[in-house]
Amino acid sequence: AEDDEDNDEEKEDNDEESLAEDDEDEDNDEESLAEDDEDNDEEKEDNDEESLAEDDEDNDEEKEDNDEESLAEDDEDEDNDEESLAEDDEDNDEEKEDNDEESLAEDDEDEDNEEESLAEEDNEEDNDEDNDDEDEESLAEEDNEEDNDEDNDDEDEDLAEEDNEEDNDEDNDDEDEDLAEEDNEEDNDEDNDDEDEESLAEEDNEEDNDEDNDDEDE
Repeated sequence: AEDDEDNDEEKEDNDEESLAEDDEDEDNDEESLAEDDEDNDEEKEDNDEESLAEDDEDNDEEKEDNDEESLAEDDEDEDNDEESLAEDDEDNDEEKEDNDEESLAEDDEDEDNEEESLAEEDNEEDNDEDNDDEDEESLAEEDNEEDNDEDNDDEDEDLAEEDNEEDNDEDNDDEDEDLAEEDNEEDNDEDNDDEDEESLAEEDNEEDNDEDNDDEDE
């Protein structure tokens, strides 16, 4: 038991000493880590600066190469553009020439159509003038016919008046004849009356003579 107690005390002491050493080691480790970190940071910074310098140099060289290549490509593109523009100009010139020829042909056709249209308009105007002349002539003929109709109507009226006058004259003649016949009949009646009176007178005279003769005979 005493040995155990002694061992425990010694172990405890050893543990405390070990812990103290561990703490010291830990402190040393932390100091060493701090120094390592500082050294690493400085080395990393140096490396970064060196790497950046190398990167800048590489980038400058690469950029220079790329710029030269790009310039060469630009020159080639420019040459291609100039060649393409020349071809386009040639194509445009040919197309413009074709379009100009087509436009001139269309202008000629339009001019022909316009001349034809003007000729048709002139023909229509001539026809209109002819129609106007015909209308005027027709109106003149109608006026002449109306005048003739009016003259004929006047002549018909005159003839009708003459016929009426002739009819009136005939009626008057008929009336005159009737009157003459009536006068003649009246004259005949008067003559007959006179003859009747004479005959009666003769008869009376004969009767008187007969009476006288009878008286004489008696």
